[in-house]
Amino acid sequence: MDLALQLMVGFSVGMAVLLAAVLAGGHRRLELPWQSRLAGLVMLAGLAATQLGHLEFATAAEASPTRRYVVVVFLQSLGFYWLLLGVLRPEGGWRRIEWALAVAMLALALAIPLSWAVPVALALGAAAAAHLCVLVYRLRALRRWFALELKVLGLFGLMAVAVAASGLLARAGMGWYGYAWTYAALIALGFLLVGWLLLSVPDLVPKTREAVAVAYAQSTLARVDRDAMAARLRQLFEQEQIHRSESLSLATVAGMLGLSTHQLSELVNTEFGLGFPRFVRQHRVETARQMLIEEPRASVLSVGMAAGFNSQSSFYVAFKEQVGEVPGEYRRRRLAAAEPSG
Repeated sequence: MDLALQLMVGFSVGMAVLLAAVLAGGHRRLELPWQSRLAGLVMLAGLAATQLGHLEFATAAEASPTRRYVVVVFLQSLGFYWLLLGVLRPEGGWRRIEWALAVAMLALALAIPLSWAVPVALALGAAAAAHLCVLVYRLRALRRWFALELKVLGLFGLMAVAVAASGLLARAGMGWYGYAWTYAALIALGFLLVGWLLLSVPDLVPKTREAVAVAYAQSTLARVDRDAMAARLRQLFEQEQIHRSESLSLATVAGMLGLSTHQLSELVNTEFGLGFPRFVRQHRVETARQMLIEEPRASVLSVGMAAGFNSQSSFYVAFKEQVGEVPGEYRRRRLAAAEPSG
């Protein structure tokens, strides 16, 4: 059996298990509708099963898609769409047609001729990616990262088109081994891309959800005392220092204020000119700045964690962005300046 194919399948299955644990556990405050969370788990399970199916393609003398394989591919395409739809839609934004889509996809997977099933499933996946790109484009005025998100979704769409094309070539008589190798490589590449995104832009989902909440908000604060709520918000962060909790989320703070998440998003944006994630990061950085000087024996990492950051990388990136230098350099410079000369 092809060793490269085995390695790609093993890597993909391992990543699917890891990401499923992240998604199920709500890591990094992934506040998603339950439909999207469930869909994400279905997608990951489907991708792992698909990769294992590719090993069967590689070992069978005359391999061709089975009905089970086809159903899995259809469901993983639907899972991909539903997962990201939950990120790019406001709360309560699920529509009836999207509920019907699940039934329609399953019925199509069971009824379509096997020879056409794979290209059709992946073409639908490409169409889903295109629709998600449209939703991301609507955030262009609110998210400086939207270009990254748009490129990632576009890349996933191109991957689906490439696999659909390889499925058509396989159906035309060029064999299913090449299709299996192509699809396995692109799934592994997709997992690698997702892993890189989670490490390099750890708060990508919260930032996007924040932009969505603001983009769809419509006069949510009409009956709210903005000044009183803004003052209470300052008290929570400046005096009670709730930002030092790593698990702090938009929903948690909204509950403290008796507001909806939409209302809190609009309040922070209109009263402070910031998105909620950036508002929290600024307070965490300010707390860390004070601790670095007041507690010179504490390690830089322990200061970052005590200020509310959940990793060294996120602490360093936020601190450098706001202060202009990394925490260790800031501490050395300030402490050196405070030493008496002579």
